Amino acid sequence: MASYRQRRVRIPVLSRLTVAWLGSLAAVVGLAGFAFMAGRGDPPEKVALKIEALERIAPPIASSQPNTQAQDLPLRGAEGLTLAAAPVLRDGDAPGVITIRPRAEGLDADDFLLYAEDDHGFGGTQIDEDLAFTEDDIVITIAGGARAASPVNASAVLPARPMPIPDPDPRLLQSTPLGKIPRVSADGRKAANYYARPFEGGASAPKVAIIIGGLGLNTRITERAIDELPPEVSLAFAPYAKNLEFWTQKARNAGHEVLIELPMESHSANQAALGAAALLTSRSPEENLQRLDWLLSRFGGYFAATNYMGGKFAADDASLSPVLARLRDAGVGYIDDTGAAKTAGAKSGALWTSVNRMIPPAPDASGASKVRRELTALEKIAARDGAALGKTYAYASTIDEITAWADSLGDRQIAIAPASAVLHDRKNAR
Repeated sequence: MASYRQRRVRIPVLSRLTVAWLGSLAAVVGLAGFAFMAGRGDPPEKVALKIEALERIAPPIASSQPNTQAQDLPLRGAEGLTLAAAPVLRDGDAPGVITIRPRAEGLDADDFLLYAEDDHGFGGTQIDEDLAFTEDDIVITIAGGARAASPVNASAVLPARPMPIPDPDPRLLQSTPLGKIPRVSADGRKAANYYARPFEGGASAPKVAIIIGGLGLNTRITERAIDELPPEVSLAFAPYAKNLEFWTQKARNAGHEVLIELPMESHSANQAALGAAALLTSRSPEENLQRLDWLLSRFGGYFAATNYMGGKFAADDASLSPVLARLRDAGVGYIDDTGAAKTAGAKSGALWTSVNRMIPPAPDASGASKVRRELTALEKIAARDGAALGKTYAYASTIDEITAWADSLGDRQIAIAPASAVLHDRKNAR
């Protein structure tokens, strides 16, 4: 009889390390399943994150320079949403470069061109403190609810952007020894039409148009004018300001049509305040036109020019007429605030008009009542004539008053219009 040896089957002994590993794997699988099921539940929480924390999450661009030194960072245009700090005016900026300076460095009075008092007693600009973000400016969505946060869609958190004004079209530009200036394109298009903001109000409603001048000289005021004023308000930029391509593009993107200011001789004695490119009655037409070409090349995308000061120059037909002829041939409009350009304008064939009222400056709240008085006067002119055109210079209180006034126009059945709409209406009515 065969004998058999009995064998015992033993289960392998698992080490404690293996057991721990398997337990961890099971826990991960369980949590993943729970997260999948929870993903169909409540949305993520929105947490207000202070700017200091945000800087720790997204640190600034590394720099070899200490934080207390200025950094020159070239910012390029891009499609879509671009967030950038407003530049500070500074000597020595290279073309196309926006200078960003730390708040701690401060501003120098020499960084700003201070306009002298003009023929209306206007002028000057204030140097405000640096712009600064606070923790109230930023609210982002982070993980903190039942599931991970979804990426923030900019269109969901920002208001709808107004229709922008087109960027400068190379076909509407011509080269000169002093830079590129406007021209009528081969197909007959003109800057006065192409860069004008379309009027969206009713044809029969009385309309009031406002031009804000002196922009580009003060960072804070310029940014406020672009961001806070209704897009129908037209913005005029000083030719000696820096970073004009940046500011005017920002204005056009916000829906504002823009103008270029031309410094012209006034009746006051201080002509040095007008700068080297001033148009003067003592200069020959050729000399003035040379300076005009330089002024017109300062930036692109404007529909018209307007004077800065200029009471004496505008009253001299022999001086103003060549300037208006050059603007006419370039396809650019002209808006006068001196009241002295009527004779030269009528003879020139240019697209031009004059403002009805100059709104006095309001450097502080004490001048707010004068601003309101002139705005009321413009409403009365619009009710009588169908349209009215006003002009002023950029001050904080002026921006406050015009913004509040524009918000109340619907109650009085008056439309706010871009200056180009009044300019073209008057040209067609002649």
